[in-house]
Amino acid sequence: MLRSPVPSPPLRHRPTAPTEPVEAAAALNPAARVLAHALDLGFHDAGIAAALPLEASRRYEAWLAAGRHGEMAWLASRNHRVMRDKLRVLSRAIEALLPGSRALWYSDTGAILERAWAERAGLGWVGKHSGLLSRRIGSWFLLGEVLVNRELEPAPASPAPAPAPPAAADHCGTCTRCLDFCPTGAIVAPREVDARRCISYLTIEHRGAIPMELRAQLGDWIFGCDLCQDVCPWNRFAPETREPRLEARSLEGFTLARFLELDEAGFAALFDKSPVRRTGRDGFLRNVCVALGNRGDASAIPALTRAMERDPSELVRAHAAWALEEIAHHRAGAAVVR
Repeated sequence: MLRSPVPSPPLRHRPTAPTEPVEAAAALNPAARVLAHALDLGFHDAGIAAALPLEASRRYEAWLAAGRHGEMAWLASRNHRVMRDKLRVLSRAIEALLPGSRALWYSDTGAILERAWAERAGLGWVGKHSGLLSRRIGSWFLLGEVLVNRELEPAPASPAPAPAPPAAADHCGTCTRCLDFCPTGAIVAPREVDARRCISYLTIEHRGAIPMELRAQLGDWIFGCDLCQDVCPWNRFAPETREPRLEARSLEGFTLARFLELDEAGFAALFDKSPVRRTGRDGFLRNVCVALGNRGDASAIPALTRAMERDPSELVRAHAAWALEEIAHHRAGAAVVR
């Protein structure tokens, strides 16, 4: 199991880079050499887990049976290009290190319970928001896996110069900030997320209309939501990314209203190689309409009116009409207050 940070807010602590203990361990055995190579590639941490049955599998099946996965029938997310590149190199290195072995990599590309495997490998624990948490780097990271058909000694590899305490212990304590701050109540219990209420699911994976009763709670999120991670105290340790390709890209000159002008070609060009493409042009503009309605900004009325009257997507037209009604309600309320 490996993890690599995603872009995080500025002024975050950066953990110590790999030092002599890791280099010395690399000479001990194949497992240590694999872990050391992963750290050399730029991963912030790595660990090895035995391929034995997971208790998490039973909980996952119960979660699916309860329908909390929404429309995510296949449950594999977008391909992380940065992870893909590094994992390919690592896989080739493992096969060279272990002649005759086969290494198969994943990063949101297959049916792997990656958080449970990462927990078993000692990389952290599953927090109350259902994401993996690390005492050293919080939860702002991507997970990747390499399956190897050889026995390797299970172990974590930490670049910290001093041994870290057991990472798999639960360090959430009595904190419930992620549950308390979720706008839609999607975290129905510690470590239980109902995707059908999750803003990230609704704005990325959901293909139809946003449920009427949840639209106001979406605020102005138009692609994903990270409030549960933003408020997590452990993320004060989250480092900035060391990978330039993971830096956020500026969209200078674009406003929410201007997004409504995008046709299919314009959307594809603007978000080329961006995860935003996953939601599709119609889904993205649907989200933009909801955000504009929640903002209640009258300056968006012309753009929303054009979308309601002319957009080729029925989904976008319907959400533009809803947004116009919401702005009208905001204006009426403001007039009464005055």
